[in-house]
Amino acid sequence: MTHSNVRDLFLELVAIPSQSGQEQEVILYVERYFKELAIDVKVSRQQAGIVACIPATDDSVTQLPVIAFSAHLDTVTSTEIPEVIVANGYIDTANEAPLGADDKAGVAALLSAASELVTSKDPHGPLEFIFTTKEEEGLTGAKLFDLDLVDASFGYCLDAPGAVGGIIRTSKTHLQLDFWIEVGMSHEKSAILVAREAMKKIRKNFAATLGISWQVYHFGGEILENGNEKVTILSEFAADVPLSDCLPYVEQIKQIFIETGVTYKADVQDVTHMNYHHFDIPETSQVCKIVAEAMQSLSIPRKTIQQEGGTDANVFNDRGIPFIVLATGFENPHTTRERIAVPELERLTELVLEIIKRAANRQ
Repeated sequence: MTHSNVRDLFLELVAIPSQSGQEQEVILYVERYFKELAIDVKVSRQQAGIVACIPATDDSVTQLPVIAFSAHLDTVTSTEIPEVIVANGYIDTANEAPLGADDKAGVAALLSAASELVTSKDPHGPLEFIFTTKEEEGLTGAKLFDLDLVDASFGYCLDAPGAVGGIIRTSKTHLQLDFWIEVGMSHEKSAILVAREAMKKIRKNFAATLGISWQVYHFGGEILENGNEKVTILSEFAADVPLSDCLPYVEQIKQIFIETGVTYKADVQDVTHMNYHHFDIPETSQVCKIVAEAMQSLSIPRKTIQQEGGTDANVFNDRGIPFIVLATGFENPHTTRERIAVPELERLTELVLEIIKRAANRQ
């Protein structure tokens, strides 16, 4: 089956500017779309997004578990509006702006699938299509989303690059650790040397720790108005284990900085930010079995993939709803080379519909 309208929906969506925090126009577009389909839409508080609630087709499938699909409405910040072109089966841009396929590919597939569900006579259970905001700003929309609006037992997040068929079942715990070291003008050791001493000890302690990663991505010094020297260290901590297992290592890093500061009489300040939580969904779980059956039915090669960075699935898992992430077909996200093949959009729509069909057949 060719889902011809998904291409047109995608082109309409990428023409609507929706950088993080500026999603109102695209939210109105999605709300109008569901209104025309006579599908109820609920709006989350704090402008975190919306959820379209599609009821079961009849009483025989009403008791099926509620399945959720999610996609985020915002795109990465860009100073230019994409000049979209369609050539050789690909949707691309002719200028230096990212296309916005991350994640309007997922949004378009859900809208197209909803349209087909309304006209199809195939039975299906209750569904929830969740559209979040500010995903590109630390998964903020999902973190703020009003889960009182959501009844899903499990779900699928349409938000990974690569060919349709890719599945992400696991993700790291990810934290941001920021440190500031300050010393006076006449101090025996500069703030930079104090910082380097602490970092050297940390790297030595963590060199043989499997599954733990600590990386400094910003290291900079400055002279303050009072003449003191100050160094800023911004770092990322990642681990393949839950937060509770990470905390002793995080505290060890912080303690090394503090102790080094005490040794050299330097003032050390730190702040820890939680970026996203670890999850690990087993292949034997219902959410994985259903998508595996759907991919087999459609002859889509299934591939378990890994991805650096979090998705809304990290948040939904942490908030109690098992979610896995599905690849949506886009390539080179957040770059001027971002693009997507039209057949991938169609295949993604087909996969969403097949997941819904397979779930109904498992009753």
